[in-house]
Amino acid sequence: MSISSLTAALGRHRRRLAAGVALLAAAVVVVVLVLGGGNGSAPATTAGSTAAGAATVQRRDLVETDTESGTLGYAGAQTVYNRLSGTVTWVPAVGRVIKPGEPLYDIDGEPVLLLNGSTPAYRELDSSDGPGNDIEQLNRNLVELGYNPDGIVVDDDWQAATTAGVEALQEAFGEQQTGSLPLGQVVFLPGAQLISTVDATVGSTGSGGGSPAAADDDSDADTSGTSDPGTKFVSLESATTAATTSTTPTTTTGTTTTTTKPSGSSSSSKHHRHKSATPSLSALTALIAKLEAKIAKLEQGSPGGHASSPSDHSSSPSGSSSSPKDSDKSGDSGNDDDNGGGGGGSATEIMQTTSTRLVVTVDLPATQQSEAKAGEKVSVEMPAGNTVEGRITSVSSVAQSSSSDDDSGNNSGNSSPTIPVTVALDRHVSGAGLDQAAVSVNFVEAEARHVLSVPVTALLATSGDSYAVQEATYPHKLIPVTTGLFAAGYVQISGAGIYPGLQVTDSQG
Repeated sequence: MSISSLTAALGRHRRRLAAGVALLAAAVVVVVLVLGGGNGSAPATTAGSTAAGAATVQRRDLVETDTESGTLGYAGAQTVYNRLSGTVTWVPAVGRVIKPGEPLYDIDGEPVLLLNGSTPAYRELDSSDGPGNDIEQLNRNLVELGYNPDGIVVDDDWQAATTAGVEALQEAFGEQQTGSLPLGQVVFLPGAQLISTVDATVGSTGSGGGSPAAADDDSDADTSGTSDPGTKFVSLESATTAATTSTTPTTTTGTTTTTTKPSGSSSSSKHHRHKSATPSLSALTALIAKLEAKIAKLEQGSPGGHASSPSDHSSSPSGSSSSPKDSDKSGDSGNDDDNGGGGGGSATEIMQTTSTRLVVTVDLPATQQSEAKAGEKVSVEMPAGNTVEGRITSVSSVAQSSSSDDDSGNNSGNSSPTIPVTVALDRHVSGAGLDQAAVSVNFVEAEARHVLSVPVTALLATSGDSYAVQEATYPHKLIPVTTGLFAAGYVQISGAGIYPGLQVTDSQG
């Protein structure tokens, strides 16, 4: 065989050997792939990743919540009373926010100012006043609003600098610079106020001393239709006789209008018609006490006196009587307020306000009262779908019961005691339609911090009430676990072989 033939044969042999080695290598790869795929394990993953169909044991904060329905509303409802006489010339629109230093309403074209404070105005504010919370509030407002030309010291004493501050305030609003504020010229309320309801209308009269028919002026006492002309009061002796002796009907010269009657009497005119000839001793004693007090007032020239017995709330000559609001404020009729002068008499409701701060009110079932503790955090799901953190500010100590009606409309007597809970929001929320809007409040029932946990779908039920998790990698060993808190789709687990980063099979992975 020639050298060239030998060389060609060796080349062919080498090519066959290389091809055989390649085929052998390919066969080995196929065997490995088949064996690897046949055991059902997940493909190899890089460090720190989670294999498909698996979950990783991690440390989490788990919080179990109870969701209850709540209602949004503005905190700090207030009633604003007008103490000035005159005509209402301006009121704000419902929904407007009035800040301290701005007018709440106008009487006879003069503004009644809102000032920041929790103590209501109860006297004319001037240099003759003794120390008080109202003066301290006034001093603080004058300083904060910039009406402080002479350097006010914020305390409860009236200073010369206070007078100068009041004059600066009056000058800013185009008023006469008197250095004093009549009762009713300012209204102290805590912070900015949202107008929720306006009770007065432009053109109506303010309360002040009331209408002429309701004024406490003895010279204008009713002299017709109630008793004999010129009669100013009923004597104690005649009243006692009338209360203990039955009389026959007597024709009078007018008609008596009576709004309230003490026990044991049936008429406030001088000519009485009694239903009972033997009133109770307690009623007689009360009547005598009232008569004595009234006579003492009349003798002292008190503006609270009327030309009738204490039980008489009679109409004026014009036919109008004092309003129910006035008569409800005390057991006596008329305006007996010693208001320090310079401003109104009886107070009349003119508007309702609230603060600008939204709060949530929840009627929590009494059986779940332990969930709510003042100071604890909650989350509030708002009408727009966003969640705002909040904090419990108050939990009522008194349960409220509500009875339900059955299908026929009758009260079934089934009561569901609830505990009113108030929640303050951690941040300011604004927008239309929030007042009285329904929200959901999540109260914390239980929590576990920094615990090992997996999705609930990674748990496998074994015998009885036992659970386990299964390793995601070969050999897929079952690891018994002890479960703890279930919350938000996760479960707290512990046990031998459980550690952070362990991958376990997850039916929903």
